[in-house]
Amino acid sequence: MRATACEFLSGGEVVPNPTWAMPSHSHQVHELIVVLSGRMLLETAEQTVQAGPGDLLFYRAGHAHKETSDPQEPVNTLFISFKATQKVVADFALHMRDADTRVRQMVTWLVRDFRAGVPTAQLHALLRALLTEIRRLQASPPDPWLEDLRRHMQQNLARPVYLDDLARRVRMSKFALVRKFKRLSGRTPMHELQLLRLNQARAMMLASGLPVKAIAPAVGLNDEYQLSKLFRRHFGLSPRELRARRTTFETRAPGQI
Repeated sequence: MRATACEFLSGGEVVPNPTWAMPSHSHQVHELIVVLSGRMLLETAEQTVQAGPGDLLFYRAGHAHKETSDPQEPVNTLFISFKATQKVVADFALHMRDADTRVRQMVTWLVRDFRAGVPTAQLHALLRALLTEIRRLQASPPDPWLEDLRRHMQQNLARPVYLDDLARRVRMSKFALVRKFKRLSGRTPMHELQLLRLNQARAMMLASGLPVKAIAPAVGLNDEYQLSKLFRRHFGLSPRELRARRTTFETRAPGQI
């Protein structure tokens, strides 16, 4: 990666605040978010992500996104902004997992040094190392064990799926299954299943006119009341509000952060 391929600009922290939210906006530069603790909801025109500790979020320049802290688990994040050629960030995903916390450590150093007044020109080398680490993460193949379980969950959203079922599928104890699944994904298997169901429900709400009472059993939830309760808890709005807002996705003027 050439020295001219990327340039560190700034960094900072979002401290826990149950009411913190950023309306839909985009940047003229790239931004990387490291979730330290708590949870936040990220919404773009293409997908919704529930991010938690150990997650990385990459906002490509010009890509509109909306962020909302979980009021029950207020999010704490570090962020950096930087310039980079499209070739450098071409393979970066919106949502990534920093399993060994190496990216978190490098972002911590960048934010610390920036706050201490270190000239940004001296931080470019660390930024290049950080982006190389992210490229390594992106190049790492997904864990087949984890992906098989996720596929199984996705294919059985409308059916009852219990922890015992998943443990038998992988021939592990429930304790060992939960420990391994959380190490690889950052979530428990049942939390992952719930998020898959809610994301599927969201997709159905946006793509069809089906009533919520029909969508709930299609994604394995008891009824529209359970779906609405979980939907609001995870996404911060009701199914009715989501449908009302689906055609009003707003973007701030370029460069606003």
